[in-house]
Amino acid sequence: MSLRYGILGLLSKWEASGYDIKKEFDDVMSIFWHTHLSQIYPELNKLENEKLISSKLVPQDGKPDKKVYSITENGREVLFKWLLEPHETPKIKDSFLMQTFFMDNIPADDVLLKLKMYKKDRQHRLEKMEEMIKERLESITERNVMKARILIASAVLRRGIEQEIQYIKWCEETINLVESCKYLWGKDEYDQTQSTKNAELQYTTSIPFTEVEDVLSKYFAEIFDEVNKFK
Repeated sequence: MSLRYGILGLLSKWEASGYDIKKEFDDVMSIFWHTHLSQIYPELNKLENEKLISSKLVPQDGKPDKKVYSITENGREVLFKWLLEPHETPKIKDSFLMQTFFMDNIPADDVLLKLKMYKKDRQHRLEKMEEMIKERLESITERNVMKARILIASAVLRRGIEQEIQYIKWCEETINLVESCKYLWGKDEYDQTQSTKNAELQYTTSIPFTEVEDVLSKYFAEIFDEVNKFK
């Protein structure tokens, strides 16, 4: 549902083609929203049918005419109404956290490998994000222009950077946690001689909590200190 408001938001300041809109989603807006052209064009058709946007054909030299969209007054009203609606707490869907939650079913070495690989992926994303933001800031400096959209977008960009840093830090701390308590997994390798039907899926070992209490307390100590700052 939010895709339509993202499109209306983009068109609230400039006219754009479907390709232009997708490029914007792939660039700065990728920090908080991902979409495909196969989703954008149907949504553009819906918005136009609802008379929230309009379109026109723009001639191009040596190319087919380009369809360019703009927001209507009805579209602005719908966008403003949405912007003023009470905020809803986001419903989180994180496939990697879902995987991590059940990683007691695979050997500890595989858990560590997945965490290290995912950390690397997030580091790569952070680097790309940093590069993109620096380019934007340089462009703003060169043009010597500031608008409310640029200012408020900067806050979103910073939040995107913070999220990546927090995820990388979580990966590092969780890698250390698993390495400290690796013995909980019991077996290090799958028994490859077992058939899939009879394969043992549970590899964790039960021990007294007191043996890991200090490690777990340290793992949560810093984050609990952060939580207390906002009480």
